Amino acid sequence: MAISAIEYWLLSRLAQSGLLPPAPHVLECGENNWYGDVPLEALGQDVYRMLPDPEARKRGFLELDAIARKGEPEALFEIARLFYRVFLGHASLSSIDLEGTSAAARVDLNWPVQADRAFDVTINFGTAPHVFNIHQFFKTVHDLTAPGGLMLHGMPFTGAHDDGFYNVQPTFYWDLAQANRYEIVMLVYAERDPFNVRELVSRDDILTMASRGEIGTQSFVYSVMRRPAPAAEFAVPLQGRYLAQPMEALAG
Repeated sequence: MAISAIEYWLLSRLAQSGLLPPAPHVLECGENNWYGDVPLEALGQDVYRMLPDPEARKRGFLELDAIARKGEPEALFEIARLFYRVFLGHASLSSIDLEGTSAAARVDLNWPVQADRAFDVTINFGTAPHVFNIHQFFKTVHDLTAPGGLMLHGMPFTGAHDDGFYNVQPTFYWDLAQANRYEIVMLVYAERDPFNVRELVSRDDILTMASRGEIGTQSFVYSVMRRPAPAAEFAVPLQGRYLAQPMEALAG
């Protein structure tokens, strides 16, 4: 999984809007590296813009310069970690990935995951479609996110041919949120090439886009959802669009 221009846009938007919790404990479900479609100069500028302390800005910029000079595969993971530190200002960053770096816990997300804390921000930037037991994956994210915490999901909508087990339809996010009383903070349709993001306000937005031929052949949907308080058990969603129809219409 990777931090591309889409993830960069999303975290920037959340940070600038004051929607991210202060000094959060963060969990990555799938350790992210740096995709490379955002110039490192842009990240360097954001180091100076986002870090208020002059010494922190200096350390961040020197760290970015040192990482960029390495030219090693693991350096891409280090850039991603710096990106998180700049935009999330996290108290801790934990990662789960069967094939990640030594910094990631090698845990199979097909099964329940035990952790010694709940997390304020839980991130799934494309891991879930690679997990066959996708129901357990989203239950795990629910269980490990603290009440009031944010869950960030980004998954393929179209394309991604034979890349994972699943592409995920936009209705999934609406129904997952409804079943679990999540607040949908942001829902975004996105394409990487050419870069294109569009916020979705209602269920019908994606159908309107489809009717106009505005759905790309390689597209994603990103969601930011807030888990409510008090805590409740994970609820399996039903597809709300069809539940709203009379039974005779379904039979026909």
